[in-house]
Amino acid sequence: MTEILLIRRAVRGDRASLERLIRLYYEKIYNYICFQTRDPNIAEDLTQDVFLKLVRNIHSYVPTASFSSYLYKIAHNTIIDYFRTARPTEEIHENQIVSDSLAAVEAKITVQGLLTRLSEEQRECMILYYMQELTYREIAQILDIPIPTAKSRVQRGLTACKKMMEEKI
Repeated sequence: MTEILLIRRAVRGDRASLERLIRLYYEKIYNYICFQTRDPNIAEDLTQDVFLKLVRNIHSYVPTASFSSYLYKIAHNTIIDYFRTARPTEEIHENQIVSDSLAAVEAKITVQGLLTRLSEEQRECMILYYMQELTYREIAQILDIPIPTAKSRVQRGLTACKKMMEEKI
């Protein structure tokens, strides 16, 4: 079944279609939130919140933007709300280290370290573009910014990361 058909059915109240949409996007949204919060437990909670908001508001979805942009917009707003009310820790939890290989952990630490040194706007655009593989158009829709702004934030973020990497060498 195509995504468009699933969305139409979910909007009309078909629970099975809604569940399939959630399964289709759950991991992507979780990964996006996890990169932003750097805490798997918080990411799990916020991902649940995103899909709860989706379930409550699926009837308001208007296909002017892609469904993934609509969902990432909900995730983006959920993250903003979270950071307004809580200060997450910057540490990497033991369960992450146990589950990943040492090389993967080192790479993750390096990437997270670089991303934390970027501006919030650049970091979010970099995560959406490189890790979530969204287009500049989708990023612009999610963040309510012009497409050229999304593109320049990604390019400036990449330039800054390259410069930081060269300084370490």
